[in-house]
Amino acid sequence: MRINYWKKLALSAASFLITLLALEIGLRLYGYNPLGDWRNDREYILRASAYPDLKYELTPGATGDFSDTSITINSQGFRGPEPSSSPPGLRIIVLGDSIAFGNSVRVEDNFSSQLQQRLHSDNRDVEILNFGVGGYDTLQEVSLLEIRGLRYHPNLVVVAYCLNDISIASTNLQEIEWRRSPRNFLYVSRLAQFVSTSIEKIRLKRWLSHMNQPEVFHREYEQQIYTISDDEVELLKLMKDAPTYPSTTYHGDRDRVGRLRFSFRKLAKSSRENGFRVVVMIIPLLLGDAATYSHRTAHRIVEMEARRAGFDTVDVTDGFMRVGVENLKTEFGDIIHPNRRGHAIMADVLSEYVVGFLKDWPQAKK
Repeated sequence: MRINYWKKLALSAASFLITLLALEIGLRLYGYNPLGDWRNDREYILRASAYPDLKYELTPGATGDFSDTSITINSQGFRGPEPSSSPPGLRIIVLGDSIAFGNSVRVEDNFSSQLQQRLHSDNRDVEILNFGVGGYDTLQEVSLLEIRGLRYHPNLVVVAYCLNDISIASTNLQEIEWRRSPRNFLYVSRLAQFVSTSIEKIRLKRWLSHMNQPEVFHREYEQQIYTISDDEVELLKLMKDAPTYPSTTYHGDRDRVGRLRFSFRKLAKSSRENGFRVVVMIIPLLLGDAATYSHRTAHRIVEMEARRAGFDTVDVTDGFMRVGVENLKTEFGDIIHPNRRGHAIMADVLSEYVVGFLKDWPQAKK
């Protein structure tokens, strides 16, 4: 009887090990190797920042693959070619999150590069520097401009505003350190990588949920929130009518809109002191169509705050809706990141704006 017990135990252990081995082989045949892809003798593209307002930043000189796209960060710490050594006729800096960065599109296909191509084809002496960083909110973007961008003396700053920029959607610093920390066994076992990355995804989701709780958000950022007064009737009505799904929920929250106002006011101050103009490009979610798109209220809130700060605005929603948002999704199908065609629409809208800006550029420089 005791012998049968040990036989059963040994058989169960052997079956378990065979199952693990089969899973390991399957993952290897599938090409699954996230930690190896992140490291692979290359620095991961994100690192913790020495600047508290940034929290994290792109790693200068890093290369890697993300969302099936090859990523290269130049020596100055942003995606795109090295900035020119001689000042151009006009220099534009683009601020934004993963859309501006160009998730899931090649560097030459993101809207900054396509805008550069259009302007050069039209013999416009313009240089565009793309300072987009995935997960950044508007205040992080403004801080990045002040810390690293002003040295390039921009004449125009484009804020590529995604509707989830009002929430906390950033990378957790613990996740960055986890990816960087040495784990010899994890680099060998694909199954261990799968379990470990799955755990980290759950942790990140819980962290984001925690940081976006109203009381946590207020406590974390109360020094960076401007008051929305009770007599701002039009704004408060828009906030009351703001949709609650999926990532525009927070456009109805006073603290979130107050922090957006703080961010725009900070950028406006920098604009006055450094002599550049600002245009905010509002990017829609990839949902619905021209008749059913329900987030225009959130767009209007952002537009009001931008104009209150003295900024120009452009909205690419109509261009997206004419083409159909289903035709603008990447192969991953999420509702945030447009494909190359969507980036082309953004480049077209910005090109028209920049051409108009150049017409009165001598006046704008004064």
